[in-house]
Amino acid sequence: MSYNPLEYLDPDQIKYLDSMVEALENGRIEFLSSISWYYTDLLVSMVRTSPRRKEIIDGFISRVDEIKSDFAYELLYDREEYKEVVRRIIAKKNIKIDRNHLMSMLVNTSLGREYLFEEFDLILERFQVDLDFIFDYLFDHKETCKNLIERLKTYSNVHIRSLFMIYLIINDNEFLNEITGDINKYLIGMSPNDVCEIAYTAFRKGKRDLFQILKEYIFKNFETNNLAKLLLEHYKVKQISDFDSSITGSTPVDNRLGVKEVESDAERYFKTASTWRIEIFENFSHSVSKELLEDFRKYLLFFRNPEDGSLSNNLRNLDRYDNLTRKLQEYVDKYLALSQNQTHEYIRNGSTASCYRIGDYVFKLVYSKYSNSPILCPDMYLILPNLEEIFVRDDYGTVKAGIEVQKYLKRSAQGVPSEIFALWEAELKKLGYYASDRLIGGNCGDNTMLLDSYKEVKVKVPNWFKKYPLVLVDRDLVYPIDGSPRIDR
Repeated sequence: MSYNPLEYLDPDQIKYLDSMVEALENGRIEFLSSISWYYTDLLVSMVRTSPRRKEIIDGFISRVDEIKSDFAYELLYDREEYKEVVRRIIAKKNIKIDRNHLMSMLVNTSLGREYLFEEFDLILERFQVDLDFIFDYLFDHKETCKNLIERLKTYSNVHIRSLFMIYLIINDNEFLNEITGDINKYLIGMSPNDVCEIAYTAFRKGKRDLFQILKEYIFKNFETNNLAKLLLEHYKVKQISDFDSSITGSTPVDNRLGVKEVESDAERYFKTASTWRIEIFENFSHSVSKELLEDFRKYLLFFRNPEDGSLSNNLRNLDRYDNLTRKLQEYVDKYLALSQNQTHEYIRNGSTASCYRIGDYVFKLVYSKYSNSPILCPDMYLILPNLEEIFVRDDYGTVKAGIEVQKYLKRSAQGVPSEIFALWEAELKKLGYYASDRLIGGNCGDNTMLLDSYKEVKVKVPNWFKKYPLVLVDRDLVYPIDGSPRIDR
């Protein structure tokens, strides 16, 4: 049952709303400019649910152009008799038509269909996270909407085209047969993730012949893909806890369909996986060549926990995002080649990352950040620069995983006089920033280190810095004093 806010009103509130309804029916609209958004929403609910809704609307309809467009639209959008008024409101005002509005318009008014035809591209772009209700309407009215259906088969926005193909597969639609005969031409331009979603949908719906065609297309046309992830995350494989046993081989404990599919072609899945490579490595090693396993294993060994030798949880987190473990391998190769020291060691876990020294560099496997700012830290001589920096964010801008690479500094800030930390903070303030990091100064200064030499810095520095070239190595908690976004790179 849907929530009805009118059920929770006290008698005085109901009386107040009733007086506004009566005013509207008598053509008096002046009060609308002074009531709060709360009572505006309640008034809309009261009018829309009233058995005398038409009489109330007809009372003020002659003055509708004097009313706030959002208010008028909410009362009129699903009534056929006010279709032209609604069309005028939509055309003149910046009205946000949401999913429920459009569905109701399609069901209750001819304007819905007209709007769909006139603004088809705009509607698809706006609702692409949930287009099934549009596709349902098109096929419920396939004779009159045939041209739109034909457009979707080769639609220019390839992601929307992929969503259409997924819809056809899920609904076993008769139009599916028209595209599967030569399906490759409909896939041209799509991203690996889109084609993998189509393939996984075919697999899940038991269309194995179609799945095999799509699978071969994926392996042939994309260097990496996430098909293994889709097959495995819904048919979860039990983790094998003993890291070293994965090299000698072990039998998967789950024989369900997704697991069987990956196991049957594990070598190709492992070679091309953009995500879940560790999952394949640990659970299907008996079906992957020793050479591939050994090559991957040498990178994993850099990121083990010192206590028990298990893989870093942050490394596993990276492996959930497209190509981050591949990017990590690229960085390891690059910076080991630049290093004089070829050893490696675990350094520590911080509040947002785990840190490892590899050669002459520090690798940070990031799992979160304190800021959603597009630029997480300014570049200045008081802060150790990132030589590499890659982050994955969710739809809200929150960092969910990432990699940072910095030069490895050998000189601890332990024992640096407290007045030097005060000078560092004063200099940071002079440059327009402050740090809220609690691990600066004190007895350890964990998040600060000393450069080998102040001469590494290419700008003029104060005299104290020449003796104590103090730099912040954890870049998360530096903010502009004026509160502006950190976009100063």
